[in-house]
Amino acid sequence: MDRQAIYDLIKAAKTALIPNHKDAATVDTKVTVNTDKQYKKEAHRLFGIDTDTEELNKFPIDAKLIIANVRNAKTVSTLRKRARAVRHIALNMLNIMLIRTDEAQRKGHWDAVEKIVALPMFKSCTELANMMPADYKVSWKETKKRHSKKSSLTKLPKDWREKIANTTTGQYKMATLVSLATGCRPAELEKGVLLERKADGLYATINGAKVKEKAGQKERSFRLADHPITTLITDIMKQEQDLPDIILVSVGVGKSNSITTHIRSIAKKLWPLHKEAVTCYTSRHAMASDCKKVVTEGADPDLASLVLGHAVDKTASYYGNTFQSGGKSMAPSNVSATKLIRHKVRDRNEARRRDKKLPSSKNKPTNNVQF
Repeated sequence: MDRQAIYDLIKAAKTALIPNHKDAATVDTKVTVNTDKQYKKEAHRLFGIDTDTEELNKFPIDAKLIIANVRNAKTVSTLRKRARAVRHIALNMLNIMLIRTDEAQRKGHWDAVEKIVALPMFKSCTELANMMPADYKVSWKETKKRHSKKSSLTKLPKDWREKIANTTTGQYKMATLVSLATGCRPAELEKGVLLERKADGLYATINGAKVKEKAGQKERSFRLADHPITTLITDIMKQEQDLPDIILVSVGVGKSNSITTHIRSIAKKLWPLHKEAVTCYTSRHAMASDCKKVVTEGADPDLASLVLGHAVDKTASYYGNTFQSGGKSMAPSNVSATKLIRHKVRDRNEARRRDKKLPSSKNKPTNNVQF
């Protein structure tokens, strides 16, 4: 192999490490330990190797086979998960090989450089590192629709949150009330939600889960809605604490699935014929519905995103609908969050309005970001 051919292969590989797509991950993108573990588990299943213990020369040499395995997914969510796992492993494998080629070049060992870039896996990693989730979706069709948790709201009574709040007892009572009142994730309850009683009402501060450089809110805070559930929480705090004006309470659970199981069991007893499981995520969808409803009445368009702990407005579109908002609203106020909301949906809608010469929505309030 001549030098120019080697240079071309190395250049193509290095280009794959820094993709053109602004939101695409790179080898420098940090992922959590749990995410890395999930990626490796998925890649192990797709590749047929253990990426932690086996040699690089056992990496699949046929990228087309791996691509076909990813495209065997039946749902969009599974396709994305597989695509991200494959690309994560391919990027890291490719980076290791490029580091070795750089070392060999510095030492003038061109035979070692040629040996590395001539590996079939060098080519397959380059190809797989260039594959984005959207590329796998070309000519691909979903064969099994994703089951949305928002369907758990269907046919529940309008006061379902109040009924659960009045039924819950035991060690998870406070955590259940906080879940209903804030719409926080189970993992955020596991971290602990900070409650603060001020003169104008009860405030919650939530340390976010699913936080990355461009996703999720590290911290968010808001005033809970004036609601019977908020009153229950305040009453418990008054009984358990003998402090003036401001009270800080950390509400946590040992494991996030404990609170999910607790809420599910209560709902099953209350509505034994209800088909869908009622969990913490039902509260999240209900909170999104309430927030979207008040947005139609003039509230901040980003309210649902901020309250749910999202960093991009598109994510909130997966949660709740205005017609699902029922009973007394729990939409909070005085919301602040770590990051500004990035507007994918709103920017796209604004472009459509310009094309159709419709009135703009930019006169509506913007984010109240304080942290």
